[in-house]
Amino acid sequence: MVFFLFFLVNKTYFFYTLRMLICPKCKKELKKEDHCYRCPEGHSFDIARQGYVNLSLKQKKNQGDNRLMVLARSKFLEEDHYDFMRQFVKDKLVDHNIHTLIDGGCGQGYYTKEFKQVVDTVYGIDLSKEAIRYAAAHDKQSQYFVAGIFDMPFSDHSADCITSIFTPLPHEEVYRVLRENGIWIVVGPGPDHCIELKELMYDRPYKNDWPDTHMDHFECVSQDLISNKAVVEDVWSLLEMTPYRYNSPSSSLDKVKACKSLDTTFEFVVSIWRKI
Repeated sequence: MVFFLFFLVNKTYFFYTLRMLICPKCKKELKKEDHCYRCPEGHSFDIARQGYVNLSLKQKKNQGDNRLMVLARSKFLEEDHYDFMRQFVKDKLVDHNIHTLIDGGCGQGYYTKEFKQVVDTVYGIDLSKEAIRYAAAHDKQSQYFVAGIFDMPFSDHSADCITSIFTPLPHEEVYRVLRENGIWIVVGPGPDHCIELKELMYDRPYKNDWPDTHMDHFECVSQDLISNKAVVEDVWSLLEMTPYRYNSPSSSLDKVKACKSLDTTFEFVVSIWRKI
């Protein structure tokens, strides 16, 4: 009897997760058919050779990170300076018994592929086709889509959890997609994140602000400050991970190019919000 109930619950859950995807054009259910995804209105989206699907209606040529940016970020991330934060978030997914996860703004899938180890169904979305192509080529367990976080191709109340790691925060869209009591995990820089890089680049380096502790329609479950210090050999790739790369004068960029290594503080604030 117990096994039968377990089978029914999991069969229902599996069926429900299959109905998560919606067409970006008409918002009706999107189903996988052979080598594409198709909706009842006949809109179809091909599955690329790497396994991802482009569901973005904004077909700009240079949308999101380009190939060089993706490679630079991948090079830095794969040195695992951020792995302690990735493992912290992964443990939180286990603590909250997450089964269906959307990694919003997933980039090249560095976090997404790790989360799949403890979550049944994982989707990664990002507007950068280059980043999604990289993610899908290096992770065959998660499902990747080119799509925006402010117009996600998922049905209402369909996800247990959404992660936003160093991305803008689409409050209304996250509220729409999360199930009742669903979890939103937000990761941003702590006050001293990369402070040594700022000291190298600027005469008056500033600390990052603490994130909000109040959000409409969400309850703050926890906010944790975690940090680690490591020597970075490729300081330029570290710079590529930050907004300072494009907001700094050439004199500051030259200082980074001349730097051979940097003892760097990595500090993050991990906020967990529950939909109410």
